[in-house]
Amino acid sequence: MADRKCYKTFNRSSELAVKISGASQGELFANSGFALFDIMTQIDKVEDNEHVTLEVEGTDRDDLMVNWMRELLYLYQGSSFLLKEVVVQEVKDTYIRGEVRGEKFDPDRHEMQREIRAVSPQQGRMEKTGNQWTAQVILEL
Repeated sequence: MADRKCYKTFNRSSELAVKISGASQGELFANSGFALFDIMTQIDKVEDNEHVTLEVEGTDRDDLMVNWMRELLYLYQGSSFLLKEVVVQEVKDTYIRGEVRGEKFDPDRHEMQREIRAVSPQQGRMEKTGNQWTAQVILEL
């Protein structure tokens, strides 16, 4: 992934609203992973020497985006995995399969900038406007 800001953040008291964009559904999901881990750590210091395949389902697009980001956050919380890149292999309105590339957290090389407790199911949405896909998610700090 290139060094680009494919997302914007908006601070709230104990939450952070994140608006993510992409030219396709696949790029939107890849950018959502980038945004989450770019907020949490210095993503440019993460290497992509480990690969994990993820399959996530949702009841609709909005639910799928929230579930996807929850699964990515769980990779960090459950196994200290830091994401560097996402390669989306298949995406539909209620299903995504992709390969997450990154490495385990190393306190000698990685610094956590912001702890994210959870991805809120409230106010999560995903939509297509013209040629652009956008999503908004709320991260609990």
